[in-house]
Amino acid sequence: MRGITLDEISESTKISRRHLESLEREDFDSLPGGIFNKGFVRSYARFLGLDEDQAVADYSAANNEQPSPPDQFPLEVHQKPNRELNPRRSPLPMILAIVALVGVLAVLWARNRGHRSESAGTRPAPPTSTAAAAAAPVTARPVAVETHSAPAPTPTPARAVAKPTPDPNSFVILVRAKEDSWVSLQADGKITWEGFLKANKQRFVRAGKRVVLTTNNAGGLVVRHNGKIVGALGSESEVRTLTFTTAGLVQ
Repeated sequence: MRGITLDEISESTKISRRHLESLEREDFDSLPGGIFNKGFVRSYARFLGLDEDQAVADYSAANNEQPSPPDQFPLEVHQKPNRELNPRRSPLPMILAIVALVGVLAVLWARNRGHRSESAGTRPAPPTSTAAAAAAPVTARPVAVETHSAPAPTPTPARAVAKPTPDPNSFVILVRAKEDSWVSLQADGKITWEGFLKANKQRFVRAGKRVVLTTNNAGGLVVRHNGKIVGALGSESEVRTLTFTTAGLVQ
């Protein structure tokens, strides 16, 4: 009715035209199912300026499902950052980092100064020329000059800098998108991130026991477990839920 093509909707919402056509025909069996269908309906309604909650309720009624409470699906095509979740950072970490840097520079300066003083105190005397000694007058009485070199200061040992060691009780899962894909990351039972991951973008999560990865495009993702690439996850546009532990992919 508004003269908007499915290609325009697909480009903005990142929903394939095939799924949009199935949604228009109410051919729900051709859609991925579950939360993906409601996410497609909500994104579709948002683009057209319709009531998102009412559209999801109409879909649930047409598909004989119970309508879900509003604002439970995390899919957002044009998300804006929530300022309440990003409070102003404290300057204390920066101040502590500057103080630590000044301390390290002071220790290095004291060590270099000690090395220079030690080298100056142990420098050998120049050799005496035999020809010059023979040419000196016999009546000249040599004057002995006693010199005392100050002891070189003991260099102050530098503080040992603790190197970060990997936590043996946790592991890291890194997800990089080769194609635009919807991704959900759950670490130890808590959802850490959900949304559309654009091509060449990546997300990572650290967990102690288990990471659950859900996607609607298994063939469009590359996953690393503690830096090692995991094998193929599936085909393009395939909906999969994968579980990772400290040992690797278990499902």
